[in-house]
Amino acid sequence: MQPEKGQNAKSFKQRLVLKSSLAKETLSEFLGTFIMIVLGCGSVAQAILSRGHFGGIVTINVGFATAVAMAIYVTGGVSGGHINPAVTFAMCLFGRMKWFKLPFYMGAQFLGAFAGAATLFGIYYDGLMSFAGGKLLIVGENATAHIFATYPAPYLSLANAFADQGWKLLLVDSCSGPSGWCLHWGPHLCSCH
Repeated sequence: MQPEKGQNAKSFKQRLVLKSSLAKETLSEFLGTFIMIVLGCGSVAQAILSRGHFGGIVTINVGFATAVAMAIYVTGGVSGGHINPAVTFAMCLFGRMKWFKLPFYMGAQFLGAFAGAATLFGIYYDGLMSFAGGKLLIVGENATAHIFATYPAPYLSLANAFADQGWKLLLVDSCSGPSGWCLHWGPHLCSCH
């Protein structure tokens, strides 16, 4: 009877393993985006909620850079480390990824970002409630909404915002990561070639 228990335990373990590569990639994008939001927005929350006493622009920049690096490190080998729907769309547009994967990746990224923001809200709940006397504000000196999202400056037009993000995608996101365009132009830039 002992061999049967071993076989049952082994088959149970085998049932837990993800066999579908799409499921692995989707879960990877969820986890990577979750990590990026918790760590990156966590650095913003620390600086804002401490009113600059325990962090500032440098800690936000270092924190978000570390968050992106960790997210790409976690997801790069499984899904390519997109962690951004715009990157996923660009990969499909230029033939580096099949179009049928697009909704799965984007859905996982959206849910990962939402779960990350919800986790961060739970972690910093007491700080958020005491920051503005129990109010969650979008504008003003006690605003906390910009911990979780970016907002354009009041003077920025829609066309300028679109151009800004377009150039950012072209110049930064496309040149980084394991499947970036620049790595194929200059293989000496990547240690993996």
